[in-house]
Amino acid sequence: MSRSTSTIRGALICGGVALGLLLGGCSATAEPQNTASPSAVSTPSAPSSSAAESPTWVPPSSPALSSDHPLTINIVIAKGKTIPNGVKYDMRVGQKVILNVTSDADDEIHAHTGGAGYEMQVQAGKPAKGSFTVDSPGSFEVESHHLDKIIAILNAR
Repeated sequence: MSRSTSTIRGALICGGVALGLLLGGCSATAEPQNTASPSAVSTPSAPSSSAAESPTWVPPSSPALSSDHPLTINIVIAKGKTIPNGVKYDMRVGQKVILNVTSDADDEIHAHTGGAGYEMQVQAGKPAKGSFTVDSPGSFEVESHHLDKIIAILNAR
């Protein structure tokens, strides 16, 4: 191998390592961030179990803390687990919430937003989409009825 070839190869390897460290630092932390706030909006890190043991990670979108922009939460229900799982989202009163749900079993999603709240039926293997608007301040749970698990907590201010 010539000197120029090994120099180029070394530069490519260093660049690849630097890119991996940069991208790794943007998406994973030692402790998942479970609260999104105006100053530090974050996406929780993926679960540490193998893909065979847990559903595919679909990160929720970062909320724009404005009632003009919807908060979209991508939900995966598989093998008795939910992703996200108890993640807290800061949002504004009057902000629309969009739920994109895929599940391996029939389920019902509840959002306890006061009054009758919001309910959405989910059929196994069929993507479901629903939305509602949070009209009052407070902390509201979005949960899987069949699994009796909290998927998300909406903190409306």
